[in-house]
Amino acid sequence: MKNTFEKTFSTGEFSKLLEVNKDTLLYYDKIDLFKPAGTFDNGYRYYTFDQFDQFLAIQSLRAVEVPIKELKTYFDAPNIQDLRQLALEQHEKVAREIQKLQDIQFFLDRTVTLTKEMEEVSFGKVLIKQLPAEPVVYRDEKINWSLSIEELYEQTTPFLKRLGVKSTAAYGIMYSKEDFLNKEFGVISYLFCRLDYPSAKMRPAGHYATIYHQGYDEISQTETYNTLLVYLEQEQLALDGDIYEEYLLHSIAAKEEKNFITKISVKVKPREASYQTL
Repeated sequence: MKNTFEKTFSTGEFSKLLEVNKDTLLYYDKIDLFKPAGTFDNGYRYYTFDQFDQFLAIQSLRAVEVPIKELKTYFDAPNIQDLRQLALEQHEKVAREIQKLQDIQFFLDRTVTLTKEMEEVSFGKVLIKQLPAEPVVYRDEKINWSLSIEELYEQTTPFLKRLGVKSTAAYGIMYSKEDFLNKEFGVISYLFCRLDYPSAKMRPAGHYATIYHQGYDEISQTETYNTLLVYLEQEQLALDGDIYEEYLLHSIAAKEEKNFITKISVKVKPREASYQTL
């Protein structure tokens, strides 16, 4: 008989305190993984406070799929050395799972932001937006988009893998201001990703001219760029940075390429001293 001065819990009470199904305790008892502290004279099982930590440890390790056989072996003869080794192994495993979840969260956050932005898209119209500074990671070398798909894959994949980027919606390409003014866009550019990363550089805050393009053919996209250039000329605005091309809507949200949406933006400044119109 257990000391009556020590708090005890029935199977139902213990399962409620730990927020687990009562059947879990019964199953663990049946396989000799986690047994009750004892049995009352009337035959009912009971648990004690001393068992809380052990049960939580078992649940944590089961959550990362440590085999029951391995758990039984350890808890049959627990010791500091084996506990440390078990913790180190599972810590690495959990870290990998956390990274996977962070990658998924990054994709979902980016997707929510883009889909919200697309609700306000107006094609062929240039908008001036005040944007905050933000971190951007650039691929060190330019990419020649006239290469084959296989060659492009070899060039872009290492950069994206290093950043952990797995979605087209998470990155884009950047043309230099000089190439843009010379109308040499569409062939040579840098790959970039909006990401807070050790090698990231801050894209400056300021006023950005933005235009949205629908479709995927080079001719219509060139027309969109020309529309942007004409607008800047009419509004007496000068380029104050490089040009960013981002893919808002692509194959994960549209079946046909004609419905793909690209966002083009560039930091601008007035050609004259006054900035009153912006």
